[in-house]
Amino acid sequence: MLHFELDTPESDAVKSAASERFSAYYSLWGGYLSRGEPAPMREIAELFLREAAARPDCPETLIAHRVSGCTCFQFGDFAGAHRHFQKTIELYNQARHAGFADRFGQDPRASAEILDALALWVLGRVDESLRVADRALADAESAGHASTMGHALAYAAFLGLFRRNPEAVATYSPAMADVASRYDFPAYWAGIAVFLQGWAKSRPAEMRRGLAIYREQGRIWLLPEAVLAEAEASAGETDAGLRRLDDAVAAMERTEERLYEAEMHRIRAGILLKRDPADTAAGEQSLQAAIAIARSQKARSFELRRAVFCEALQCGQSRRRCAGRAGAGGRGLPADRPIPRTH
Repeated sequence: MLHFELDTPESDAVKSAASERFSAYYSLWGGYLSRGEPAPMREIAELFLREAAARPDCPETLIAHRVSGCTCFQFGDFAGAHRHFQKTIELYNQARHAGFADRFGQDPRASAEILDALALWVLGRVDESLRVADRALADAESAGHASTMGHALAYAAFLGLFRRNPEAVATYSPAMADVASRYDFPAYWAGIAVFLQGWAKSRPAEMRRGLAIYREQGRIWLLPEAVLAEAEASAGETDAGLRRLDDAVAAMERTEERLYEAEMHRIRAGILLKRDPADTAAGEQSLQAAIAIARSQKARSFELRRAVFCEALQCGQSRRRCAGRAGAGGRGLPADRPIPRTH
């Protein structure tokens, strides 16, 4: 193995080799993420950040932080994700990193901002989250880069889903679908758009179609599976929803995708109580698991949602009203505000 002294000027050849290696790391990491392979994903993220940070004034360091932020988010470490996304934003220099949108898929600042908006919302910093999301959409539009705009719109829609705001999802998902269609994005983008629009319209069949398109590309993502399970149960398909959710929980142990783990347990409680309102034991057990997980992840918004659900249940309110309050977001979560125009 070759070792280079970091306290002496590097040759162009050495810098070029490092640059190519970091591009390879990014590509490998993306593959591990889409296939749900946690061990190599974590390993390559750590390697990327360690090597980039060790090099003097390395321009790819902000990408390594974005990769680490996404990895933390995937594993349910929302505070860690926020720290890495903030570092990406801090290191961003428009002149220096102008070519990174093409090289690494999206403009790194806009991408980090919209992902940070999700992390901030989960951490309970709701107002800050919405301001950061607005800034991300503005920066994505200023970047003039199709993939950056599509990425920002997609995650703005998922932020709306987290907030239980169909209007937001119905605004951002068609805009994302339009960008994906005009610029011939890979098919999984269309699947995401169909899924999100199905959720906004309360149409489980449309959600299933979108998720099938996504899966056909060999990609694994458990969050939509849990969201669809809840939608199926709400439409009266409680057994189908419970099977889907239990499959997702089992897959989570393999993929370690824990970003929606607390919500999975809250959803499971709701389905169990809907199926058999007289049997509260299993539902209460799932709710307690949801609260414990949310607290361990510092997921304040998810914890508040579960706390309202539990309070309603313990007060003897009807199961239907309880589930409705939990789905709406719950007491303590600021009301949604008007959606800004994106174009």
